Amino acid sequence: MAHRARRITDAIQTHDALLYAKDDKGVIRIYRKCKEYQPEQLTPGIAILNVIRNDHLVMSLTDTWGVRGTKADWGIEPIMARLRALDLWNSWNLAEQFFKDEEIDAKARARKMKNSTEDFLYDFKRSFQKSTNDIVVSNLSKRTNFKGV
Repeated sequence: MAHRARRITDAIQTHDALLYAKDDKGVIRIYRKCKEYQPEQLTPGIAILNVIRNDHLVMSLTDTWGVRGTKADWGIEPIMARLRALDLWNSWNLAEQFFKDEEIDAKARARKMKNSTEDFLYDFKRSFQKSTNDIVVSNLSKRTNFKGV
């Protein structure tokens, strides 16, 4: 199992050098090396910062990609695809992608509204024709009583 973790580490470090895989009781988990700065008060008015390595869990190689899933043997390609999808750390065009996605969603909502309106009117057409079939409009005055017309 340690050999598989080493191979996965080699592959994911091509994406980001701070990532590594570790075998945790039979399940391989991917972590990111991080540092945490904790202040420590020596005396009143004097404090220092301790640098502590505090690695963050990125994902587990389970059926749900989470901690509580059951072990799954994912290949390198699905792991790399999942990392690229999750990786906000190296995503510099996040705002641009957000606006593109928002524009696509707005177009989809407008298309859905148009289609549902057309569907409603098409379904309502027959009952409207039946309900207005008895109205005789030939006897109605052609003059309008609107001011300005």
